[in-house]
Amino acid sequence: MFRCYDLIDGRVQSCPEGQLGIIQVYSTPTEEEKQYLTEQCGIDEHTLSSALDEDEISRVEYESSHIAVIMKRPRNFQMDQTMSFKVSSIGVFLFKDRIIVLQSETMPLFEHGRMPLRGNTIQGVLLRLLHHATHHFLQHLRIIRNISDEIEHKLEYDVTNKSLVNMFSLSKSLTYYESATSANQVLLLKLKNDAAKIGFNEDELDFLEDITVENKQCDNLTGIYGEILRDMTRARESVVSNKTAVIMKYLAIINVVFMPLTVITGLGGMSEFTMMTEGIWWPHAYSALVLVLIIVGYITYRLVNQIGMSAGGRRQ
Repeated sequence: MFRCYDLIDGRVQSCPEGQLGIIQVYSTPTEEEKQYLTEQCGIDEHTLSSALDEDEISRVEYESSHIAVIMKRPRNFQMDQTMSFKVSSIGVFLFKDRIIVLQSETMPLFEHGRMPLRGNTIQGVLLRLLHHATHHFLQHLRIIRNISDEIEHKLEYDVTNKSLVNMFSLSKSLTYYESATSANQVLLLKLKNDAAKIGFNEDELDFLEDITVENKQCDNLTGIYGEILRDMTRARESVVSNKTAVIMKYLAIINVVFMPLTVITGLGGMSEFTMMTEGIWWPHAYSALVLVLIIVGYITYRLVNQIGMSAGGRRQ
């Protein structure tokens, strides 16, 4: 899919049909479009493939006719059961009279109301794209934080594996985000060092500095949220382990309480008990037996409970 835009009064606007603007965007380019980009525009075939590869790292390359920049940005997030946030690559190619943008899927690049009116040159459009990617990462981090808070509230009472799976998915996504924001940070520093070579003016240098600070903040937040999720995973494992220990404790108490009762009823048996209580009216005899079993069970329970409390006190 091909779309073109122009810069009019600092705003990015779509070009009329049949007119080429200075910003040309190719989303999921066809083989014909790839051939045009490599043969007519002089874009290296390997660099073109890198721009569409989600595993490619951010970098800048200098060719004779253009500057090639590979940057990372998050994919559009859709709420589903996987809770997965993914990263994609974008290729930006700066020529003297135009800028070509390549992306592997159709995603908005110039959203009205969110794009700053800074960077009104071809080099400035690159900074706008980096600014947009950074803010997109920050928006997704806010979503991840809200999901993480919701999982944390459910952590104590959720007995299924759903929360654990969601935490693993978010932790995996944050690993990708941390790698992407770190790669973008290296790219931003490279652009800053090569500002004269690329052709940034003074205002664009200030814009680049602002983006670098925001991306650094984004990178730090990604690491913090990742550590929080790892701590939550360990906390949930502790909660599950504690619940299992409590259940096993109660099962052990029940088993110990009923053990002497089983011994008593097993040794006596029906025939022996009848022989021992011969001459006593059977309702009285069996009532006395039940009373004895209750007393023995209660005493056993209290003894086991007292031993457990004493053992717990010694461990503390």
